[in-house]
Amino acid sequence: MGDVIQEISTAIKTLKYSESQIKLLDFDSGKELYYELLDWFVKSGDRRWWWEDFKQTSFDFHTYERPLEKLTEIIPDLNERVWLMVEDDEEEYYPIYDCEPSIIGQIIGECFGFEYYVIDKNLDWLICENHHNRLIGLGQKLKDKNIDKIK
Repeated sequence: MGDVIQEISTAIKTLKYSESQIKLLDFDSGKELYYELLDWFVKSGDRRWWWEDFKQTSFDFHTYERPLEKLTEIIPDLNERVWLMVEDDEEEYYPIYDCEPSIIGQIIGECFGFEYYVIDKNLDWLICENHHNRLIGLGQKLKDKNIDKIK
């Protein structure tokens, strides 16, 4: 098990979240979804940093000291579950969680730094925080909701 999965598991326990709020996809389902998402969002195939080669035009959010704290303001619908994908180089593919969007910032806040992607289950939008603390978005629905928060 990779360090990031361990960190998230510890954060979930610390914050007392249940599997109904956040659940790691099993190996086969996670791997299949990872490659579907990769094909949908990234031009050049499997790569470490997806944000370097998105198929769609991306946009940057304003610079925030702690971008994770802004997720509840930015995510278009906090009542719709999302995919939380985390960069973990110790795994065969980036692990993916089925997650309530309102808890993502708290979970990430309990962990050491790593890149993560919050992805709409309909693939209409994506939010990424990279290792430069840059918050990047894709998708018109996300852009329309956050027009005042975009550079």
